[in-house]
Amino acid sequence: MNAKIKNSFLYSLDPRTKMLMLLVLIVIGCSIMDPIVTSFMLICMYVLYRTTGYSRKQVWGITKPLLLAFFLFFILNFPFATPAPGEEVFFYLIPGNKIPVTLTTISSGFASAIRFVFFIWGADLITAVTPTGDIVLTMNKAKCPPEASIAIGIAFSYIPVLKNEIGNVIEAQKSRGASFESKNPIKKIKAYIPVIVPGLFISILKGREIARTIEARGFTYDPMHRTYRKDIRFQAKDFVMMVFLAALLVAVVYLKSQKGWFYTTFILDVLTK
Repeated sequence: MNAKIKNSFLYSLDPRTKMLMLLVLIVIGCSIMDPIVTSFMLICMYVLYRTTGYSRKQVWGITKPLLLAFFLFFILNFPFATPAPGEEVFFYLIPGNKIPVTLTTISSGFASAIRFVFFIWGADLITAVTPTGDIVLTMNKAKCPPEASIAIGIAFSYIPVLKNEIGNVIEAQKSRGASFESKNPIKKIKAYIPVIVPGLFISILKGREIARTIEARGFTYDPMHRTYRKDIRFQAKDFVMMVFLAALLVAVVYLKSQKGWFYTTFILDVLTK
């Protein structure tokens, strides 16, 4: 982690504030179905990445492995969306008027795919600027069982590790002559099968190493009364951020539930009225 990230505003926040931010982002992401609004949220997340100290190259490195999943989320979601009553059908995917392709179904597919990237970006950014020890301490402050807090802390911190390991597997497969650049989506999915198996194997090995490390450090001996070198305290900027997040969440939930905003074609309907 470079010095610019450590000196950023997001890094300096209390870990509890950052966990609240991640929770609010997830709730808002699940509440908004419009792909245009979701794209705006993704742009805001990109701006947050840049202001935190990430370069365009680093953000692209995070995003590139997600492109296949983006395509899969689109393909697997839009055929199951329900078209609006009386909506124009562009064509049918299956003869016999089955699986209609409409503006609503396409928008739904794109919104689901964009939300997936948004969630991964948010989780990756928050975990990258929050040391694992702070995550564990946050869970303990919330009176969570220490076994649960250490498990969740390890899970959060393992996201960037797993991403790097998958990248190493891809590079190793490329050195053996494997190609992942096919334009055919079926061939591209098949090409990633040799990546998935080693990735799962590496995850199992890493899990065993983590278990041995925890045992070696005596975590299982009276975990309820463990002490920590660092204490966490809320600062003024944490209260300001929490008020902002609460206001944003209330506004989105109110507009969604009471005004009916943020449905699949919300922005397009507003622009065409």
